Amino acid sequence: MSVKPCELILHQLLPPVRRACLLLPELTLSILTSSHPLWHIPYEEAMAKLDRSDPWWAFLWPGSQGLARYVLDNKSLIRGRYVLDIGCGCGASAIAAKIAGATNVTANDIDKGKQLFYSCNIINHCCLFLGDALIATRHNARLNDVTINKFSSDNLIQNPSLTFQNDKIDLLIIGDMCYDDQLAKQILHLIITAHQSHIHVLLADPGRYSFKSIVMNQLKDKMKRACEYPIIDHDYVESDFQTIQIWTT
Repeated sequence: MSVKPCELILHQLLPPVRRACLLLPELTLSILTSSHPLWHIPYEEAMAKLDRSDPWWAFLWPGSQGLARYVLDNKSLIRGRYVLDIGCGCGASAIAAKIAGATNVTANDIDKGKQLFYSCNIINHCCLFLGDALIATRHNARLNDVTINKFSSDNLIQNPSLTFQNDKIDLLIIGDMCYDDQLAKQILHLIITAHQSHIHVLLADPGRYSFKSIVMNQLKDKMKRACEYPIIDHDYVESDFQTIQIWTT
């Protein structure tokens, strides 16, 4: 059986959703919401139609909603910055950063998907191989009339020191990445390294246990809560989460 290219899925199965969620009426995104027929069929059947398993880039998670909202609400903190969005998913926060006036935005996600997208930059004589999440980010950026400056599928959280040394970054944004203990420990190390490199961090989390028990337990003296948004879009309500908290170093 042939595999559907991600761009084909985005254009044919995930049409643009204007006012992508209640918290982000400014954005148009190709994502799954309760208005889509795939939302209402068994999970396995929906994944078969998408020809993917666990396409996290097809959803707008609570932390990403809150992070993008905070970025759009605080453009003075973003304008002129060199931003790295770790685990960008559908690209909402990276897109918000460009709208808010960031000078340079790098979208990073290690999702490889089943199909790689190839594009050749004639001017710089280099080629990019983009996984599904980065293709989705590129697609969604076009829907919002912005251009993401750089795409990276490298696992940057495994060697953050090298990442911060090689790239000009002064703002690290992280949306809803602490959904298990292993990843939370990696995010903890990433934030500590960013702090040592004098890189500002914005992190959004809806109250996940791994974030509270690992990241905040270690960084309670280094991070402060900057803002809190209610979860008003019921498509992505999980367990007892009621708010999205924005944390900053």
